[in-house]
Amino acid sequence: MPNVKSQRKKYALLLAAIMSLNMLLSGCLYNLIPMNKKHDYVRIYDARGLFDLMYTALYNFEEDVYIEASSYDEFMGIWTELDDQFALHSAFREKDVTLARRDIDGACQIEMHMELNACGKAMQYLYAKNVKKYPTEEAEKVGEELLRIKSEIITDSQTEEEKVKAIHDYLITHCEYAVDGDVNLYASADRLFSEGKAQCQGYSEAFAALCLLSGIDCKVISGTSTFGFGDGAHAWCQVRVGYIWYHVDVTWDDPIPDVENMVRYDFYLKGDMTMKATHEWCPYFEECFTNYAA
Repeated sequence: MPNVKSQRKKYALLLAAIMSLNMLLSGCLYNLIPMNKKHDYVRIYDARGLFDLMYTALYNFEEDVYIEASSYDEFMGIWTELDDQFALHSAFREKDVTLARRDIDGACQIEMHMELNACGKAMQYLYAKNVKKYPTEEAEKVGEELLRIKSEIITDSQTEEEKVKAIHDYLITHCEYAVDGDVNLYASADRLFSEGKAQCQGYSEAFAALCLLSGIDCKVISGTSTFGFGDGAHAWCQVRVGYIWYHVDVTWDDPIPDVENMVRYDFYLKGDMTMKATHEWCPYFEECFTNYAA
């Protein structure tokens, strides 16, 4: 396995180059399109500001973010800082982010478009209610599967923890880790539902979506893990039970190779101190003060 830390700078430089090209191309397109609609651009000053802005949009299942920085270089420095910490995961959205920029009145205004994937578009309709119907056929398939699973395992009489456990256990007993699968192919919930196989982001996306639809606050968290198949980029979840946030790593609670009906709880409702032994993440995610005590 390549050393992740040594690769981060390479990935950051490559990303910066790609984003620079995207910005230039998008900027040209932007200048050709008249601006008929004004937007409120939110001024960011640091990495935390950009993090909060992007994640607020993501969990409102909105695709467009309007950012203002003092300059393009400042924005790219902030972006790279978050990227170095693996804080820019693509749960609920496609991998690529498109950007358009313009310099105005001594500032740089940036329009960021995060194209939602099938699960994200399903959540636009089911959870955020910001569209009147499923945007795509793929989103409808994912949405109907989410509703089917929810109706099968979630009841009004369950406690929050019982709902979280039911979702955790269902995904583990109905999915297996795609050991040799393409990371891009198995990184979303739709593949988990259609094939019963996924990698970490697919598990996490499905878990978060089912929690949200069940009235449980949940977010996908990205970082690195030294558990399982070695040191590398990883995704898991943070879920709020009884006003307290906890980590849940459904992926690493599913045995590899798959064992029928076997469910582990090594990474279920854990606090920061426990998770830090095998996981690393950006400090801007939620603080999880303790392990869950029933």
